Amino acid sequence: MKDLTISSAELGKLADDEPRRRGNRTTRVPVIIEVAIEVFASEGNAGFTQRRIASDAGIRLRTLQHYFSTREELLRATIEAFTDRYFEHYRTIAQDKLRPPEARLEVIVDEAFSVLTSAGGNRVSAFVLECWSLAEHEPFLHALMAKSTADFQDLLAELIAQINPTLASAECTLRGALLLSHLQGLVVFLRRSNANTLDRDSFRHAMKVVWRALSKASP
Repeated sequence: MKDLTISSAELGKLADDEPRRRGNRTTRVPVIIEVAIEVFASEGNAGFTQRRIASDAGIRLRTLQHYFSTREELLRATIEAFTDRYFEHYRTIAQDKLRPPEARLEVIVDEAFSVLTSAGGNRVSAFVLECWSLAEHEPFLHALMAKSTADFQDLLAELIAQINPTLASAECTLRGALLLSHLQGLVVFLRRSNANTLDRDSFRHAMKVVWRALSKASP
């Protein structure tokens, strides 16, 4: 998760009394989204309010509402930005022709571990878990999560097809779903596990072994 690059002091210098002036959107909207991601991760859906986000971003509520007129609009934009960010990152890895497909698959595991075990890893997992929970009750988010899951599953299936071209398309899709379920389980497991009792390097290595076996096994 990216750190904010614009401080509250700098935000205060933006022309808050002229929210409709052209050019503000390109600077303000990214900052609002970053703050909204942090609030959703730390406070959950219950604490996700336009007033709180405007306050944390150092802008007036009416300024935020100029860009996102409703809470749902802001929530949708926040979750879309978060999911798009990570999907694009993993898609870049999956399409890196400088590495063989087997290596790309292992890099995805490494990146997932790096994100989830970094200083901000708890915020990432908290955001994801809150999305999954909320998607059970919010149709717009359910559809968004379904699309995100399908896109990621397709990405993994395409890699498997490159690694093991003898597999039928349906089998690649199935194995892509299995790998994705491992990643989703990793979010929960690392969130709940005790860091003092888990050898994460060994766990990461074992996960790579499993992924390698799933991608290369005969039909």
